[in-house]
Amino acid sequence: MIEMSENYKVLIELFPESTEDEFDTEALPTVWEEKDAFNALMTKASEDMIKLTSVIDDAEDIRGTLKQFMWSNCKACHSRYREEH
Repeated sequence: MIEMSENYKVLIELFPESTEDEFDTEALPTVWEEKDAFNALMTKASEDMIKLTSVIDDAEDIRGTLKQFMWSNCKACHSRYREEH
């Protein structure tokens, strides 16, 4: 979870302005068009992964806890900023 938190921070830097045509990625143009929103989501996801490390051991509902702190962020990013597979 700590590594995933760090990976979200790295994602913020991977899409600099005016690079959408330079690399063959699965990122949608919305990453560049909504860069502030994308960065905010990556920051939230990173912070949520840290929170997850402190609550998962005591969680009554592991599935719900994972959804709240991890999967909801994954879904939000992939549905808005990544091409479908």
